[in-house]
Amino acid sequence: MSTFNIGLGHSPVHLLRKWGELRRYINKLHPTVVHARYGTLVAAITVSTGYPSVITFAGSDLLPGASVSRTRMAIGILLSNLAVFRANAIICVSDELRRALWWRRSRAVVIPDGVDLDRFSPGSQEDARKTLGWNAVDPVVIFNGKRDPKNKGEDLAKAAMDHVWSAMPNVKLNIVRNVDFALMPLYYRAADVLLCTSRQEGSPNVVKEALACNLPVVSVPVGDVPQRLRGVAPSAVVPRNPHALARALKDILSSRRRSNGRELVAHLSLQEIATQVATVYQSVTEAQRLSSVPIQM
Repeated sequence: MSTFNIGLGHSPVHLLRKWGELRRYINKLHPTVVHARYGTLVAAITVSTGYPSVITFAGSDLLPGASVSRTRMAIGILLSNLAVFRANAIICVSDELRRALWWRRSRAVVIPDGVDLDRFSPGSQEDARKTLGWNAVDPVVIFNGKRDPKNKGEDLAKAAMDHVWSAMPNVKLNIVRNVDFALMPLYYRAADVLLCTSRQEGSPNVVKEALACNLPVVSVPVGDVPQRLRGVAPSAVVPRNPHALARALKDILSSRRRSNGRELVAHLSLQEIATQVATVYQSVTEAQRLSSVPIQM
């Protein structure tokens, strides 16, 4: 397997250069399948290579967001939906994304991103707090605010915390930004609850990682989070309302219990998800093989 990074630039000159680089790169490799791990321009460039292609849609490539202009967002979603006509297989990380496709929904399969269960695992809260230098006593809420605070709903999270603080002033809010990925298991073990208030998500890894560490989660109904939290206790999916979020947070912070989340995400291990994706690749190569077999008259 080889990877190619198209990058974050969106200028016509950058994209034309990357398209040429990708074509040359692929023509050297002669791959069996080319997999675009995102829609929009990434998918459009991938399906133009002429090789059998798979697209994985992950969130803002099909769903409206709050972080880019409406024009750019509309163009991105349009490119995603046009790309599916030339894709040999389509993967969506949640059923919400599958339903968001304009065409070929019946051909799309839902495969959420996997979680590294070896890296993300339960552990001592006391030890994790010592390592991070956190107060050993005060309850802690963590919130994923990296890259896109507007789309992550940071304003709603802070509004909910204002209500929590009125009753529990010693609670700490830790907004996770620019944290080394290797340290994230410590954050999940050290915290008491993860708060998710995103406006739009596909299958947020932060929720699955928290569950793998048995960290309770309070979330609005976004992406596949309601499905991921089904049967998890303590945890809650509540309306996009600061009062409802605060009530759920206070309930969990009062008990400070860990959840049973790990047992409910065990089927989302990297190995299991890789097997499902490999099955998609096999279906594409088998279809290509059959299409090249001459018809016997």
